[in-house]
Amino acid sequence: MKCREESQYLAGFSKMVFFDIVTQQFSQAFLWSILNTIRDPIFVKDRQHNWVFVNDALCEFIGYQRAELIGKSDYDFFCKTEADIFWERDELVFTTGVTDEYEELITDYQGETQIISTKKSLLSDEAGNSFIVGLIRLIASKNKIETALLRQTVNKLEEEIHDRQETEKRFRRHSTALQRLVQTEKLQHDDFQIAIQYVTEVASLGLDVGRVSVWLYTEKRLGIQCLDLYQRENNCHSHGLELFVCDFPNYFQALKEEQVIAVSDVHTDPRTSEFSATYTTPLGITSMLDARIWSRGQVIGVVCCEHLGIRRQWTLEEESFISSITDFVRLVIESRDRKIAEEARRQSETQLRQQTQQLEEALKELQRTQTQMLQSEKMSSLGQLVAGVAHEINNPVNFIYGNIAPAHDYIHNLLNLINLYQEYYPYPVPVIQSEIAAIDLEFLMTDLPKLLSSIKIGAERIQEIVLSLRNFSRLDEAEYKAVDIHEGIDSTLLILDYRLKARPDRPGIEIIKEYENLPLVECYAGQLNQVFMNILSNAIDALEERDKQRSQQEIKQSPSVIQIRTEIINQNQIAIKIADNGLGIPEKIKQRIFDPFFTTKPIGKGTGMGMSISYQIVTKNHHGTLECISSPNRGAAFVIVIPLKQQQ
Repeated sequence: MKCREESQYLAGFSKMVFFDIVTQQFSQAFLWSILNTIRDPIFVKDRQHNWVFVNDALCEFIGYQRAELIGKSDYDFFCKTEADIFWERDELVFTTGVTDEYEELITDYQGETQIISTKKSLLSDEAGNSFIVGLIRLIASKNKIETALLRQTVNKLEEEIHDRQETEKRFRRHSTALQRLVQTEKLQHDDFQIAIQYVTEVASLGLDVGRVSVWLYTEKRLGIQCLDLYQRENNCHSHGLELFVCDFPNYFQALKEEQVIAVSDVHTDPRTSEFSATYTTPLGITSMLDARIWSRGQVIGVVCCEHLGIRRQWTLEEESFISSITDFVRLVIESRDRKIAEEARRQSETQLRQQTQQLEEALKELQRTQTQMLQSEKMSSLGQLVAGVAHEINNPVNFIYGNIAPAHDYIHNLLNLINLYQEYYPYPVPVIQSEIAAIDLEFLMTDLPKLLSSIKIGAERIQEIVLSLRNFSRLDEAEYKAVDIHEGIDSTLLILDYRLKARPDRPGIEIIKEYENLPLVECYAGQLNQVFMNILSNAIDALEERDKQRSQQEIKQSPSVIQIRTEIINQNQIAIKIADNGLGIPEKIKQRIFDPFFTTKPIGKGTGMGMSISYQIVTKNHHGTLECISSPNRGAAFVIVIPLKQQQ
């Protein structure tokens, strides 16, 4: 909507401009400066389709200066196919006067495909001259959108991997600190439960009480749970029982403020009134001596000594004794917590390493996918170019080829007529005799049919090349389709024919075909053709490199050969083997031949993505296998195995 409003405004504004430019030079310059401030590209064309005005935004978009554009047409800066489309749309506006608005793909001066919206309107000045005023709105760059999304995902994964690596480093530092702490504070009793039993028994004997228990603050609610309960009368322990999980907030608050709480009579002491009905009275508890377990600045539990049946006054020595016991309990608990933390740390480190490894693999896979997408985009653009060129060539070739037969008949009739003239008028006038001698009529009558035959052979050859280009590009096949594999191989060979022919510096490369009678194969034909192209191109490169190191005599004795064999290996699989008799591939290189970006070619000649993408096409897209069989000085063979029918 915004683009439409700006276009309507621009159309009205431009009409004012054309009325003023004839009369006021100052107004013209002023209005031109205003148009140059608009960020969208704007242009004006005369009736001859030449630019008479372009603003700064259009110059920046096309990549040329204003002086280079004024007076020129689209044919001076765009390819013929695009310029033809622009010319036809401009002419439609000139002839009908109807505003034309459309979206299209265009290739800018940097070679990047852009999606633009163009609106063209017809205006006239006071003298009756017609002009087209156009506004271009840049919508998006296809490649930049895809690349930006992929780059955003890659950056997110890289940041997550970095954060996890930093966390892992902190785990290692804390682990070292914990190990030092354990070494310096190693306890005599490593077993936690045995240590707690020892504490309760010692407290029971030392204080001469009926029951001793260790309580820890529960994580379930505000309260404590019984970790170990020792009953002296029965000489038994109850371990790990969540007994009397209660909510005594006032008493717990008192424990936080006082190190030891001594209660001689639980029935009269106000500190125990909140739990006398639910805890002390039912169990027959009369006196209590509780000491808090203090660790790292907070209360983590209580050592509780209880007297049953009789009331008792607690001495200072007993309070000091239970305080010393809580220090030992603190060390026991901290040791237990360290062991738990160490185990949790090890598990976290293991899990973190696994997650980091998974993220690294995901990042590598995403980078491979990004590279393959860029390569696929290039191949798609190349396929569109090949298909377009093939289409453009096909029309004139069909026109030439279709006229050869009538031309042959016409010339045959004319030659027959000349033969009749020579038979019935053997002595023409001197002027005709002179012309016959000048044009060498006898040679002309003999050579003209041969000339037509040569033209026919050339047109047929061009038709074969065009058909091969169309078969190779396969732009209309986005899904699995049953195709003739041999047709794809032959089309690829025809495209590479110029590299296989003999040259002054070397003889030609011989192609040996051993085709088995294959049924139609379900596949992405265009992608398989790309695989054939990559393997055959590499084979030709290897043979050319070997021939550079050999003499003419050696080349003659052992010429370069590429062998292509197809066969059915079982009910649902076929094999395609492409082998050469070149230098072969060393084992170290063969192990990395399908890795992305790995190449042995010099800079500028290879990207290292051809075999990697070929491997992905065969294994992932076609659920097959691609294997390299080679050894030094024994050539190299690539074996492609794919199913006849793909699982949907």
